[in-house]
Amino acid sequence: MGKVIERLRNDARIRSIRTAWPAVRRAASGMLRLVVGTPRLAIARFQVSRQNWDGVIRTLAPHVRHEYPLSRSARVVISAYGKVGDFDAAYSLADRLARLTRLPSDIARADRLRGRVWEVHPNWLPSIALPKPTTAQHGAARRVLYLAKESAPYLHNGFCTRSHETLRAVQATGTEIVAVTMSGFPAVINVEQAPDSVTVDDVTYKHLLPNAKLGSMPVHEYLDLAATSLARFVLDYKPSVLHIGSGHRGFETALVGRAVAEWFGIPWLYEVRSFFETTWTSDKRYMERAPYFHQRHATESRCMRAADFVVTLSGPMRDEIIERHGIDAEKVTGIPNAVDVERLAPQPRDEVLRASLGLSGSYVLGYVSNLSHPREGQETMIAALPKIRATGIPAKVLLVGDGARRQQLEALARKLGVADHVVFTGSIPFDQVSAYYAQIDLFVVPRTNERAGRLVSPMKPFEAMAMEIPLLVSDLPALVEIVADDVEPRGFFYRAEDADDLARVAIACLQEPAAMQHRARSAAEWVRRERTWAANGRNFVAAYEQAERRWQAVRL
Repeated sequence: MGKVIERLRNDARIRSIRTAWPAVRRAASGMLRLVVGTPRLAIARFQVSRQNWDGVIRTLAPHVRHEYPLSRSARVVISAYGKVGDFDAAYSLADRLARLTRLPSDIARADRLRGRVWEVHPNWLPSIALPKPTTAQHGAARRVLYLAKESAPYLHNGFCTRSHETLRAVQATGTEIVAVTMSGFPAVINVEQAPDSVTVDDVTYKHLLPNAKLGSMPVHEYLDLAATSLARFVLDYKPSVLHIGSGHRGFETALVGRAVAEWFGIPWLYEVRSFFETTWTSDKRYMERAPYFHQRHATESRCMRAADFVVTLSGPMRDEIIERHGIDAEKVTGIPNAVDVERLAPQPRDEVLRASLGLSGSYVLGYVSNLSHPREGQETMIAALPKIRATGIPAKVLLVGDGARRQQLEALARKLGVADHVVFTGSIPFDQVSAYYAQIDLFVVPRTNERAGRLVSPMKPFEAMAMEIPLLVSDLPALVEIVADDVEPRGFFYRAEDADDLARVAIACLQEPAAMQHRARSAAEWVRRERTWAANGRNFVAAYEQAERRWQAVRL
């Protein structure tokens, strides 16, 4: 045996294999790394599958310079930084990666993240690629330019309804007002060949670059373009005041409006229509604690401070602007949502429609809203339904509207065994919505306990009240303000996100129809008396005058 081993040791082929083996092992290891990356990258990918974004960052970020291949690790970390709302860190790494790889996809990612960083930078405003006017340009008295993110006739959501009715009401006071939409609308919603100007109910909407596809632009470049486009229009129209409505992220329209107002030399009013700081994500772990949340909040505060006057929708919103954003109370007023009581008057129920929806013989809990944002909380309505039906009440849920979460909500209804009792209508033409309201026995507003849900007053409860439909809302401040009254309550409320409590209150309502209808009549009388667009029009004119007075006082 010893001689055999000695021969093997001396065999040239064996010696060559022994000599080559380390190189073979290194090559195999390199191939394995090329296919699956490092063990740390494999761990991080498992954490991605569990949506453990903090774990991904802890695993990879300290070692990303040394990982192989670098680009894979870097892209995973960049994505994780985005998920937790640390866009400064995401951009810093994305920029280094783009400089290293020079790949178009990496460069485009870095550009997009640069926009996220710049738009919330404390010292940044959109730039205007036009010469600054050399003389005072203050326009004709009572000539207002209203900047909106979107408008009728292309959309009929609550935002557009408030804009349109406000414009009509301001016009009725004798004030000249024209509406302008942000650059790229309505192309952004895939409308083809839109005109530059549209008139609806004697309200004129001017569309800036209406057919330009601008969605792929980094946001800071888009806002530069939007400010320049608006400035060109302002030079021709010469308004006396700018009225700026909230944008998709809230502050982006205010950034544009502020830049143009300061460039042109006129006052501007900021109408804060919601609080959008949390809308960057649907992940509740990071909504209100991410760096990006705080940056957006700070940017909103800067815009409010820079505005000459601030208008908002509700008492809780006004309190938030004063207390948390730190805005002078004398500078903030509330002009609430209102309702067209002629268009949304009580009407007979269409029994043919009811039968076609499968609602005949049922008590209907309904909601009219988008199915996209988790804030709307339709899950709570669906989860309450089995508990209501268990008492013998033949209840159904009617959800009017459409959106990205529809499949998720349908899946929940199937899981709870009530799929046959939850009706999804999809999108309904604007002029038919009132017929669907009339199918509802108890209108439920199931908004969840998040920042905008707590503070922002939606349009739909007022519409239901005008149609004398009993109202049940979650107990969030903005909603309680609508229904609560020590003398004559206008509706009912339950604990937010609590399906058991929703079911309890709904059962009590449906078992006491007389009490339910009494509150519905009180609500309808209150809306007709206190929530009219005509009153809002007069209040907005007063707000414009306040903005002009404050602007002039600063310059004296």
